[in-house]
Amino acid sequence: MPANYPASSNSKYLLYSHYKALDQVQELGLIPLRLFRVFYPLWRVRVEGRQRVETDFDELEWYLERGLQQASFSSVAELASFFGLETAFVQRLVNFAREIGHLVGDDTHLALTELGAASVRDRVRYEDQKTSSELYFEALGNLPLTQEHFKIPILEALPPAEKTPFQAFFHFDQTWTEDALKQMRLNPQQNPLNLPDEISAAQLLNPEPVYMPAYFIEVRENKPASPPRLMVFSQVRGLHDVILEQAVNRDPLVYRALKAKTDSLPEAVRRYFEQSGLKKDAWYLNENGPWGAQVMVDGQVFLPGPGQSDEEESGRLSLRSVGRYTIIYDWCIWVMCDDAGVRKQAAAEQLLDWLQGANTQPAPPEITRKFASLAQRLSLPSLPVSEVLALARQKGFARAAERLEELEEQ
Repeated sequence: MPANYPASSNSKYLLYSHYKALDQVQELGLIPLRLFRVFYPLWRVRVEGRQRVETDFDELEWYLERGLQQASFSSVAELASFFGLETAFVQRLVNFAREIGHLVGDDTHLALTELGAASVRDRVRYEDQKTSSELYFEALGNLPLTQEHFKIPILEALPPAEKTPFQAFFHFDQTWTEDALKQMRLNPQQNPLNLPDEISAAQLLNPEPVYMPAYFIEVRENKPASPPRLMVFSQVRGLHDVILEQAVNRDPLVYRALKAKTDSLPEAVRRYFEQSGLKKDAWYLNENGPWGAQVMVDGQVFLPGPGQSDEEESGRLSLRSVGRYTIIYDWCIWVMCDDAGVRKQAAAEQLLDWLQGANTQPAPPEITRKFASLAQRLSLPSLPVSEVLALARQKGFARAAERLEELEEQ
């Protein structure tokens, strides 16, 4: 799969920044090795059947049906006489009970159906209604997806390859079978998927899959000889998609397809820096650093130049890159700098991005932990609050400045 893309790439409109996924990997204490941007194939299946729904039982309706069940009444006339109601009124109630499947027989020989008896027993009006549901199955192992996945925008067709860094699976030739639906119905957790109680038909809406953007991150534990595995991140709540992850890790074809399109790590890094115009003595690669593959870069590289944007759009390294992973031709490379001043500035920039972008206000202890984490990550003895606050005011980050002022007062 291709990896470094120009500013014209519209990947940010398909999925959130890959940094969010990488940050989650780090929070789990794992080391990311490679990141792949993938169009995950999905099957859409329409299921038709009958669904039992319940509504509040009108008190009088319940008494009439209870009379048929427990008092041995069997006609409209008997019900009207016993309850002291007009025959025409009882007739309308009986007709409605027939329509919703609670009664059978003519007006002189009425009887409760199983649905009517259950309604009397539970004092709830049950109705069996025709219904249809649209379900998603992931297309590698035919695993059913959750309601959470239904909220995610999907692509009906693949966009042109030159317009996106996301790629479909290579040599995809899977098919959907109704066995997947049968297996799903055996699952006691099927109810949240809003399946009909009785399924009468299932139809694959399109023989070609639809697609959902996702990140595949190859990770390993931070210990020797730890085997790699894939983690999957999509737009489900919490981002970590355990259902898609289960599917990709049990299919060796996925690994083979991804690896087939990747340069070796040293070759990818060398080519990247050559294309960036950096001399060989401006960087050094350590394939077995404490955070995985690590590149040490001369501090001059991170000094901003005129008209330069951050690396997320332009593909170049910037202060945002220091002390975190950057993606070089799908490889996750930990970027470090030998200049302590650059590292301190990078820590401050990253802290401000976090404070300014947080949807909820972090508590002072959480901010303090973030200070300590960034100092450790960037090999700094400390990160003074006053210096970060001054930078926040300089940049006009009002929200971040307010939170840092509260921390400084304590």
